Amino acid sequence: MGTLQDALLKSGLADEKQLEKSRRRGKPGAGDSGPKKARAQGPAGKKKRTARKKKGADSDLARAYAARRKEEAREKEAEKQRRVAEQEERRRRNLQLDEIIKGSTLNRKEADIPRYFEHMGRIRRVLCTPEQREQLNQGEIGVVNLRGSYLLVSLETLEKYREVAPDLVPGLEGREEPEDDGSHYPPVPDDLVW
Repeated sequence: MGTLQDALLKSGLADEKQLEKSRRRGKPGAGDSGPKKARAQGPAGKKKRTARKKKGADSDLARAYAARRKEEAREKEAEKQRRVAEQEERRRRNLQLDEIIKGSTLNRKEADIPRYFEHMGRIRRVLCTPEQREQLNQGEIGVVNLRGSYLLVSLETLEKYREVAPDLVPGLEGREEPEDDGSHYPPVPDDLVW
Protein backbone atom coordinates (compact mmCIF):
# COMPACT_ATOMS: atom_id res chain seq x y z
CA MET A 1 0.00 0.00 0.00
CA GLY A 2 1.37 3.39 -0.92
CA THR A 3 1.41 6.55 1.07
CA LEU A 4 -0.71 9.55 0.53
CA GLN A 5 2.27 11.31 -1.01
CA ASP A 6 2.58 8.58 -3.62
CA ALA A 7 -1.11 8.89 -4.43
CA LEU A 8 -0.83 12.68 -4.72
CA LEU A 9 2.22 12.36 -6.99
CA LYS A 10 0.43 9.83 -9.24
CA SER A 11 -2.69 11.99 -9.54
CA GLY A 12 -0.61 15.12 -10.32
CA LEU A 13 -1.79 17.06 -7.33
CA ALA A 14 1.71 17.22 -5.85
CA ASP A 15 5.19 17.29 -7.34
CA GLU A 16 8.62 16.20 -6.22
CA LYS A 17 9.55 19.63 -4.84
CA GLN A 18 6.68 19.52 -2.37
CA LEU A 19 7.67 16.00 -1.36
CA GLU A 20 11.27 17.11 -0.70
CA LYS A 21 10.05 20.08 1.29
CA SER A 22 7.98 17.93 3.61
CA ARG A 23 10.88 15.50 4.09
CA ARG A 24 13.28 18.33 5.00
CA ARG A 25 10.97 19.42 7.77
CA GLY A 26 11.72 16.12 9.37
CA LYS A 27 8.23 15.31 10.47
CA PRO A 28 7.46 11.65 11.05
CA GLY A 29 4.89 10.19 8.71
CA ALA A 30 5.68 12.74 6.05
CA GLY A 31 3.31 11.02 3.70
CA ASP A 32 0.38 11.70 6.04
CA SER A 33 1.33 15.28 6.95
CA GLY A 34 -1.11 16.97 4.56
CA PRO A 35 -4.39 15.83 6.10
CA LYS A 36 -3.03 15.79 9.68
CA LYS A 37 -1.75 19.32 9.20
CA ALA A 38 -5.13 20.39 7.87
CA ARG A 39 -6.89 18.68 10.75
CA ALA A 40 -4.49 20.17 13.29
CA GLN A 41 -4.99 23.66 11.91
CA GLY A 42 -8.72 23.22 11.41
CA PRO A 43 -9.95 24.75 14.65
CA ALA A 44 -7.17 27.35 14.68
CA GLY A 45 -7.96 28.27 11.10
CA LYS A 46 -11.62 28.58 12.03
CA LYS A 47 -10.68 30.85 14.91
CA LYS A 48 -8.75 33.07 12.54
CA ARG A 49 -11.64 33.17 10.09
CA THR A 50 -14.12 33.81 12.92
CA ALA A 51 -11.88 36.57 14.24
CA ARG A 52 -11.79 38.11 10.77
CA LYS A 53 -15.58 37.88 10.51
CA LYS A 54 -15.94 39.33 14.00
CA LYS A 55 -13.53 42.11 13.13
CA GLY A 56 -15.61 42.83 10.03
CA ALA A 57 -18.79 42.87 12.11
CA ASP A 58 -17.13 45.15 14.66
CA SER A 59 -16.03 47.51 11.92
CA ASP A 60 -19.59 47.52 10.50
CA LEU A 61 -20.91 48.32 13.95
CA ALA A 62 -18.28 51.00 14.44
CA ARG A 63 -19.18 52.51 11.06
CA ALA A 64 -22.87 52.48 12.01
CA TYR A 65 -22.13 54.22 15.32
CA ALA A 66 -19.91 56.75 13.56
CA ALA A 67 -22.64 57.44 10.99
CA ARG A 68 -25.18 57.84 13.78
CA ARG A 69 -22.92 60.27 15.66
CA LYS A 70 -22.41 62.28 12.47
CA GLU A 71 -26.16 62.39 11.83
CA GLU A 72 -26.87 63.46 15.42
CA ALA A 73 -24.19 66.15 15.19
CA ARG A 74 -25.66 67.34 11.87
CA GLU A 75 -29.18 67.48 13.36
CA LYS A 76 -27.89 69.31 16.43
CA GLU A 77 -26.11 71.87 14.23
CA ALA A 78 -29.24 72.32 12.08
CA GLU A 79 -31.35 72.88 15.23
CA LYS A 80 -28.84 75.41 16.51
CA GLN A 81 -28.88 77.29 13.19
CA ARG A 82 -32.70 77.25 13.18
CA ARG A 83 -32.79 78.76 16.69
CA VAL A 84 -30.26 81.42 15.74
CA ALA A 85 -32.31 82.28 12.64
CA GLU A 86 -35.49 82.51 14.76
CA GLN A 87 -33.77 84.80 17.25
CA GLU A 88 -32.48 87.00 14.45
CA GLU A 89 -35.96 87.19 12.90
CA ARG A 90 -37.47 88.03 16.31
CA ARG A 91 -34.86 90.75 16.83
CA ARG A 92 -35.61 92.30 13.41
CA ARG A 93 -39.34 92.14 14.08
CA ASN A 94 -38.91 93.79 17.51
CA LEU A 95 -36.89 96.62 15.93
CA GLN A 96 -39.66 97.12 13.38
CA LEU A 97 -42.27 97.12 16.15
CA ASP A 98 -40.20 99.64 18.13
CA GLU A 99 -40.34 101.98 15.13
CA ILE A 100 -44.13 101.60 14.88
CA ILE A 101 -44.69 102.19 18.62
CA LYS A 102 -42.14 104.98 19.07
CA GLY A 103 -43.96 107.98 20.58
CA SER A 104 -47.46 106.64 19.99
CA THR A 105 -48.28 104.82 23.21
CA LEU A 106 -51.20 106.10 25.24
CA ASN A 107 -50.19 104.64 28.62
CA ARG A 108 -50.21 107.12 31.49
CA LYS A 109 -48.39 107.07 34.81
CA GLU A 110 -51.52 107.94 36.74
CA ALA A 111 -53.47 105.01 35.26
CA ASP A 112 -54.65 102.71 38.03
CA ILE A 113 -57.69 100.82 36.70
CA PRO A 114 -56.87 97.36 35.34
CA ARG A 115 -58.50 96.10 32.14
CA TYR A 116 -58.27 92.31 31.96
CA PHE A 117 -58.25 90.28 28.76
CA GLU A 118 -57.10 86.89 27.51
CA HIS A 119 -53.94 86.61 25.41
CA MET A 120 -51.77 83.60 24.58
CA GLY A 121 -53.90 81.34 26.75
CA ARG A 122 -53.56 83.42 29.91
CA ILE A 123 -55.41 86.29 31.57
CA ARG A 124 -53.44 89.55 31.15
CA ARG A 125 -54.04 93.13 32.20
CA VAL A 126 -53.23 96.66 31.20
CA LEU A 127 -53.59 99.67 33.49
CA CYS A 128 -55.64 102.54 32.15
CA THR A 129 -57.56 105.63 33.22
CA PRO A 130 -61.39 105.54 33.44
CA GLU A 131 -61.62 107.32 30.06
CA GLN A 132 -59.17 104.89 28.43
CA ARG A 133 -61.04 101.92 29.84
CA GLU A 134 -64.25 103.23 28.31
CA GLN A 135 -62.42 103.78 24.99
CA LEU A 136 -61.04 100.23 25.13
CA ASN A 137 -64.48 98.79 25.77
CA GLN A 138 -65.92 100.86 22.87
CA GLY A 139 -63.09 99.75 20.52
CA GLU A 140 -61.72 103.27 20.01
CA ILE A 141 -58.19 102.34 21.12
CA GLY A 142 -56.33 99.02 21.27
CA VAL A 143 -53.73 97.03 23.16
CA VAL A 144 -50.48 95.55 21.83
CA ASN A 145 -47.77 93.41 23.41
CA LEU A 146 -44.16 94.52 23.15
CA ARG A 147 -41.59 92.31 24.91
CA GLY A 148 -44.07 91.23 27.58
CA SER A 149 -45.53 94.70 28.27
CA TYR A 150 -49.03 95.61 27.17
CA LEU A 151 -49.35 99.09 25.71
CA LEU A 152 -52.37 101.20 24.80
CA VAL A 153 -52.25 102.50 21.23
CA SER A 154 -54.46 104.25 18.68
CA LEU A 155 -56.33 102.19 16.07
CA GLU A 156 -53.97 103.36 13.29
CA THR A 157 -50.94 102.17 15.23
CA LEU A 158 -52.78 98.97 16.10
CA GLU A 159 -53.36 98.17 12.41
CA LYS A 160 -49.70 98.82 11.51
CA TYR A 161 -48.66 96.63 14.43
CA ARG A 162 -51.08 93.88 13.38
CA GLU A 163 -49.53 93.78 9.87
CA VAL A 164 -46.11 92.99 11.34
CA ALA A 165 -47.06 90.87 14.36
CA PRO A 166 -50.67 89.70 14.44
CA ASP A 167 -49.87 87.27 17.27
CA LEU A 168 -48.95 90.18 19.57
CA VAL A 169 -52.31 91.94 19.26
CA PRO A 170 -54.78 90.53 21.78
CA GLY A 171 -58.47 90.43 21.01
CA LEU A 172 -60.37 92.51 23.56
CA GLU A 173 -63.82 91.35 22.65
CA GLY A 174 -65.30 89.23 25.40
CA ARG A 175 -66.48 85.74 24.87
CA GLU A 176 -70.19 85.36 24.56
CA GLU A 177 -71.48 82.96 27.15
CA PRO A 178 -74.18 80.57 25.96
CA GLU A 179 -77.62 81.03 27.41
CA ASP A 180 -77.98 79.27 30.73
CA ASP A 181 -80.54 76.56 30.08
CA GLY A 182 -79.47 74.51 33.09
CA SER A 183 -78.20 71.63 30.96
CA HIS A 184 -74.66 71.89 32.26
CA TYR A 185 -75.75 71.11 35.82
CA PRO A 186 -76.04 67.47 36.92
CA PRO A 187 -79.55 66.18 37.53
CA VAL A 188 -80.95 66.48 41.04
CA PRO A 189 -81.37 63.04 42.67
CA ASP A 190 -84.94 62.01 43.48
CA ASP A 191 -84.13 61.11 47.07
CA LEU A 192 -82.63 64.51 47.91
CA VAL A 193 -84.38 66.09 50.86
CA TRP A 194 -84.28 69.89 51.08
